[in-house]
Amino acid sequence: MQRAIAWAVWVGVFLVSYNHVSRGGAREALGPRVFIPLLVTVFLGLFAFFYWRIRRWAGTYHQGVSFFSAGDEQEASHRFEEAARRATQGVQRAVSVAMMGQCQLALGDTGRALELFGSAERSGKLRSVPAMHRWIPGLIATARLAQGDLASAHAWLEEGRKRSGALPPIYALLPEVALLCREGNPAAAMTALDARAGEADALVGRDARRLKLLRAFALDALDPVRHAAAIDAALASLQPVRPGDFEFLSARWPELQAFIERRGLLRAA
Repeated sequence: MQRAIAWAVWVGVFLVSYNHVSRGGAREALGPRVFIPLLVTVFLGLFAFFYWRIRRWAGTYHQGVSFFSAGDEQEASHRFEEAARRATQGVQRAVSVAMMGQCQLALGDTGRALELFGSAERSGKLRSVPAMHRWIPGLIATARLAQGDLASAHAWLEEGRKRSGALPPIYALLPEVALLCREGNPAAAMTALDARAGEADALVGRDARRLKLLRAFALDALDPVRHAAAIDAALASLQPVRPGDFEFLSARWPELQAFIERRGLLRAA
């Protein structure tokens, strides 16, 4: 609202000034050699101001992306919050807020993540950013799953499929595999992991480690003796474990928590 008011004020000042000077008095007093350059200067000044605002937002936003890619979700969240404050358009703010939500989800704060995702969704602005509009449902599904709301997780995964259409789903593999494991279908979980290896490889940071944990968990559920080597390889590949990596999924999932304790992953964290 404040940004809209600021835009209206600036445009209003320009229009009033233009209307006033163009009626004759100021234009005749200044003469065309002064009047026309003055209007051009005012216009260019307004353009430069808003261009500078957009560049400030873009710079801060991309700093957030860099920190997130490096695994520093806390600092990334701060940068995205600052980007949201600097946004000059609704789309910029919605994108910044959605990225704040992804940071909070990675850190395990599902409640705050859902608040931020909900804000971005309700704005309707993400429809202008097709990729982000498609991946938000998968992240919401992950947050709902972590909270133990399996029905809502399923509903949001279905919403993600609708938005994706013929395109591959985005950020959906982790919640889909977790739901299959949690509902007692480790064979289907392994089928999904093997069939969508490219999607799995695209994950980084905590989500990549969580997916590797689920692979080990599914193999253990199938046959811990037969798949002993593959389980050990999956667990070795998720090192180093960071605090908060697995509590996010296991807090309301006793079987996964028991597996983590049995495999000594809490000590590694």
